[in-house]
Amino acid sequence: MTFLQPITNRLSTLPPEWLIIICLTAVTFTIIWLLLNTFFIIKNHSWMKRLFGNTQKEDIKEILQEHIERVGVVQIKLNDLENLFTNLQKSSLKHVQKLGIIRFNPFDDTGSNQSFALAILDAENNGFVISALHGREKTRMYAKPVKNGKPDAYPFSKEEEDAIKQALQI
Repeated sequence: MTFLQPITNRLSTLPPEWLIIICLTAVTFTIIWLLLNTFFIIKNHSWMKRLFGNTQKEDIKEILQEHIERVGVVQIKLNDLENLFTNLQKSSLKHVQKLGIIRFNPFDDTGSNQSFALAILDAENNGFVISALHGREKTRMYAKPVKNGKPDAYPFSKEEEDAIKQALQI
């Protein structure tokens, strides 16, 4: 007696309608199983295609070696970009970043606020202040250095201090 004989003996006692239902159920499950396997194989194949791209190499070792070389090149480029970014960040601290301007009237005998004080500062609050004093006969301009937002060599006028305060608020 073989392993399948007890099963076949029991199946032979069932009515034919039940045998048809059992066979159809087995065929349905088999088709569903095949469809699921096909779906996963196609999904896995597309993933492998994305992973390995259009490489013509047949050996997985060669394909992986090619990808490792590509990653190495990208890493070198990334390091170069990081260095460039760091250098740009450092140099940008010296660029003009803060401006403040105050218009005022320094003399009682002139018209409106035609004089001004202009503060030009970098990220570290270093720079200079330009003052232009407009009178009836002439306009005079002065430039004074600023170090850390404070006077470096010359005292500031009230308007110049206001211009620097305005620039520091930015």
